[in-house]
Amino acid sequence: MKYKCIEKFGDLSRLCFGCEPLGGSDWGKFNLSDIEASIRFSIEKGVNFFDTADIYGLGLSEKRLCKILSNKRHDVFIATKGGVAWRKNSSSRAETFFNTSEKYVSSAVENSLRRLKIENINLYYIHWPNSDTSIEETFSCLQKLKDNGKILNIGCSNFNLDQLKEALKYAEINFLQTAANIIDGAPNSALMNFCKKKNINVVAYNVLHYGLLTGKFTKNFNFSSNDRRSRLESFKGSNLKKKLKKVEDLKVSLTNTNLSLAQYSIDWVTNKKQIDFAITGIKNQRQAKENILTFDDYGL
Repeated sequence: MKYKCIEKFGDLSRLCFGCEPLGGSDWGKFNLSDIEASIRFSIEKGVNFFDTADIYGLGLSEKRLCKILSNKRHDVFIATKGGVAWRKNSSSRAETFFNTSEKYVSSAVENSLRRLKIENINLYYIHWPNSDTSIEETFSCLQKLKDNGKILNIGCSNFNLDQLKEALKYAEINFLQTAANIIDGAPNSALMNFCKKKNINVVAYNVLHYGLLTGKFTKNFNFSSNDRRSRLESFKGSNLKKKLKKVEDLKVSLTNTNLSLAQYSIDWVTNKKQIDFAITGIKNQRQAKENILTFDDYGL
């Protein structure tokens, strides 16, 4: 079976390979060789859109992605994010904080270029809005970096409609990244309609709701201390029970389909006309194949 990319924004695959697990932290146990194999498999099958961020593993995700892609890093579309700074702490987790000042963003872009070993970044997002720095300062800086060829496209991640409108006053915005999944629902319709009007590509993340929509977790599942889900309130007590009940209800909907729960959940997101791309975090080749098949079967 042949896997396909669509002709949209440089023939990007609608499935975007999420590289947060490559950072080696916050998602529990992982095998680097398995992720490497899944990246190579995904490229072979037509996936050419990769999403990372400098904060993932404090730069490790970018470095590892560069090493795995090797010369192919010039043939794929790499998106990375900045605006979350960190201070390492030898005795505990690193301290993280927002910094979207012109000085910091300029240095963050240079550092991402160095870690990824590329001449320009296909897509650079501001990871989170930051009220401590004006949107004018941040996005005027990004537009300068784009004009100078350091980045090719500018994106906003987790921005609301008013913040996006403000950013557009100072820079050309081509992408918006926002959470969307079958449990929490689709993004704000006013925001989505505005993106369509302005030809801004919408990239959905958390499509599988922190892995819950893979169907592999139970109320008695214990997440390790190096897994962020052990710290999330939505994965504790009654909150988790409610979400697991939703998952069980969703499984009933699969009766007359050939889809797994993960595929059904991806399909729900990508069938939204306002959503152009979907990010899924992938740890192994089995997950890669399962996710890619969703798009192939439906001609997406």
